[in-house]
Amino acid sequence: MQIEALVESLAVHGRAQPDRAPVVARMLDVLRRSGAPFSRSELDPGHFTASAFVLSPELERLLLVRHKKLGRWLQPGGHVEVTDPSLRAAAEREVGEETGVLDVTDLMDGIFDVDAHLIPASAREGAHVHFDVRYAFVAGSERLLASDEVGGARWVELAEVAALNPEESIVRCVERLRGWRPA
Repeated sequence: MQIEALVESLAVHGRAQPDRAPVVARMLDVLRRSGAPFSRSELDPGHFTASAFVLSPELERLLLVRHKKLGRWLQPGGHVEVTDPSLRAAAEREVGEETGVLDVTDLMDGIFDVDAHLIPASAREGAHVHFDVRYAFVAGSERLLASDEVGGARWVELAEVAALNPEESIVRCVERLRGWRPA
């Protein structure tokens, strides 16, 4: 994992999206202080994850998965593997693993969004924070093949996403996607 490249990408994102600057600052602090910021065993203060907001080919629907443990509709994503060369690659891998969508292209260059959210304790691990770096993609097709990892996958009209998940971090991203227009 290229930490220097991630630090630069986070700094660029923080300047472009000043409302996310406090989260970027927390992430940069974790990168400086943690010996293993991408390891899921790093629970204090937490670890990095990667996720993807994937639009349908016509840019009108969002790909969501039903998270089994949390019981909510979310964007595909998850933990970073040691074989992932970057967080972007981890996000793309997670999309393929969870939904079967393998043909994605970048909607835009760089990081789309960042979020830090608390993951509740489970039988395997204590409560911790996921420092989620999010990327935006466009799918080449609408074909889905949900894996056993998730409780389902579906395309949802952008205007209907908040009815499935009204969390601020999801609504914020959907609003950005709704306002996005190709250059």
